[in-house]
Amino acid sequence: MPKRLWNRGGYGFSDEQTSARLLLLPGSWTVSSATPPWPWLSSRLFSTSSLPSLTSTDKSFMLSYLIGTCGFPPRTAASVSNRLTFETSEKPDAVVAFFKSHGLSETTAFKVLRFTPRLLLANPERTLQPKIDFFKSKGFSTSDICKIIVGWPPILTRSLQNEIIPCFDFLESMILSKEMLLRTVIRYSGVLCDLETCIIPNVKLLRDAGVPESLIVKFIQYFPHSLKAPSKKFKETVKEAKEMELDPLRLQFLIVVHVMSNVSKTTWARREGIFRRWGWTDEDISAAFRVHPFIMSASDNKIEAIMDFLVNTVGYKSSDIARCPSVLSMSLEKRVVPRGYVVLALMSKGLINKISLSSIFQHKESIFLDKFVHRHEKDANELLKLYRAKLT
Repeated sequence: MPKRLWNRGGYGFSDEQTSARLLLLPGSWTVSSATPPWPWLSSRLFSTSSLPSLTSTDKSFMLSYLIGTCGFPPRTAASVSNRLTFETSEKPDAVVAFFKSHGLSETTAFKVLRFTPRLLLANPERTLQPKIDFFKSKGFSTSDICKIIVGWPPILTRSLQNEIIPCFDFLESMILSKEMLLRTVIRYSGVLCDLETCIIPNVKLLRDAGVPESLIVKFIQYFPHSLKAPSKKFKETVKEAKEMELDPLRLQFLIVVHVMSNVSKTTWARREGIFRRWGWTDEDISAAFRVHPFIMSASDNKIEAIMDFLVNTVGYKSSDIARCPSVLSMSLEKRVVPRGYVVLALMSKGLINKISLSSIFQHKESIFLDKFVHRHEKDANELLKLYRAKLT
């Protein structure tokens, strides 16, 4: 593997931006974060050149509405008030009412507006309703449309005729399963824009790299956000993946492209440093990444916590983890800790010798319990109690 892979450039996403998500709670359509993970996106949608000057009274009203009603942080509200202008709450109230009429809670509607402030002045009937009607005509349910809006609100600012429809038609020509097509759009509706600048060029890059059509379709389905990487950077990533001598006929090639597309240079280097502090060599990092690319997607805290538990509590070597890197993507609370304590108890009783991490963590729960709990009849109840206690 070329050394420069480990000092590669990213796509400008910070660690926080990469991990930011709007989380849906069934039945309530609430979201977990009011702060846009792409601040530049909202700002570039505005133009202040045509805005009329505001009186101090108007400005005071806007700030009061943005902060008191919509829940904008004061600093963000001040910035937004320099880009938008409204003298009454009529337009934003109409937008909120529109969202509520289509299944969003008021709380979620305001969070959507905080994510994409331009929507405060949207015309519900002229610019929003046609997009809702289009999604319905393609088979999306009301709950699906809520997920689309909440998952990536800027989709409602994009042109229906010039962006959304052409992108949908292109995706429809590639993803022949209607169910999978709908799931892809719900997963990330941003895939319905930037057809000519990102999607088509990036699909061509994958084809030119020798990736078969069936895998390109899977890439679009599973990693639609990665398909939207700037074409120049995407080309560099595909090139790096090929320099690793990965087979473009295998899904692993695309997983590597996906991970490398979404981890910034700074984050990449920091995580290399974490692995090195735990004793991994550059060869260990390279080999582990080839086996399980998602080690670079795990958060710093998660990597540290799993390493610490397995090395300092259970007694494994960090090199053992390098040979089973997938454990770094597993749930610390629901898998690693409960199973680790069961195995530790068995080893302390002399019932088992130290075994490979893959034997412990890569099986589904029922197989793990059969192998490490139920077969030890005398200790089964105690082990099961321990397992369940650590599981909670």
